[in-house]
Amino acid sequence: MSQESSSVRRCRNCQTPVSGEYCPACGQREGRLDLHFTEAVGDVVGEVFTWDSRLWRTLIPLLIRPGFLSAEFNAGRRARYMPPFRLYIVISFVMFLALSFGTVNTVNLDLSGEDEVVQVVSAVNESGSAGAGDPPGNSAENPGTSNSLGESPEGGAGKAGEDSDQALFDIGVDDDAPRWLQGVADRIETNADRVNQDPSEYIDSLIDHLPQAMFIMLPLFAALLKLSYFFSAFHYLQHLVFALHYHSFVYLLYLLDLILERLGGKFEGLLAVLLLVYLPLALRRSYASGWGGSIGKALFLYFSYGMLLLFGLAFGAILILATL
Repeated sequence: MSQESSSVRRCRNCQTPVSGEYCPACGQREGRLDLHFTEAVGDVVGEVFTWDSRLWRTLIPLLIRPGFLSAEFNAGRRARYMPPFRLYIVISFVMFLALSFGTVNTVNLDLSGEDEVVQVVSAVNESGSAGAGDPPGNSAENPGTSNSLGESPEGGAGKAGEDSDQALFDIGVDDDAPRWLQGVADRIETNADRVNQDPSEYIDSLIDHLPQAMFIMLPLFAALLKLSYFFSAFHYLQHLVFALHYHSFVYLLYLLDLILERLGGKFEGLLAVLLLVYLPLALRRSYASGWGGSIGKALFLYFSYGMLLLFGLAFGAILILATL
């Protein structure tokens, strides 16, 4: 009896008796104790190029069947598809990696003027009209704009040029403000001048922190969904899963846009339409909403989440400027 029990092959993870390639209890794949490099590469290649793999069973409906993956998750049919969080991590990693290779370090902080406000803080794509040496808003096509030092196009000195002691970036902190706030303001003013001279460090820092910033926005998008469906039976985790799927689609659409642009195609209008109609279709299928409710909630999400993105990314840009 003891010899029979000792001959039974057991899962190394949970010790359940295993008769096939996979453990029936935990699903771990059984094989040799020493996994060779060629086997690991083969597993990865098989996952990518096997048509029936979970990757393709997830990506295809993500693109052409809005809300299908979230509806399947809510219905408990999850084993066939890549988990939502893993899907988001993979697609966002590839998208932000492509973004880091496709951005030129061009920034213009035009901080002079009567209202002393930031006029331009921009990263210019390689396909943009401004050259790497020409700040946006200071090109031949825009002769009427002032340059980053506040000089007028006629060559006369602007407001910043009239007073050589005036800082390029004045955020208007009063003298009676707390000392720590004055210190932050001074640091922002100093760094703004440095960024105008050499924006590469600032742009690199913006791109490096963009994935974290967007990841923080995910639970806020889910919270807006919870607010939209406040009286429904859906709980927050289901809204978060929808947020992961929706953001994965947006990133994947951006990747497709980059690929089509490299191939010489111009499909910005079509992709914008796809992005506009995807959300109400996804809400309708995932939450079983009517057309009116889906469109109304989509408009609410576009506006509210757009405002959150605007203020969140602007706050992040200023915070990075203060910590350079």
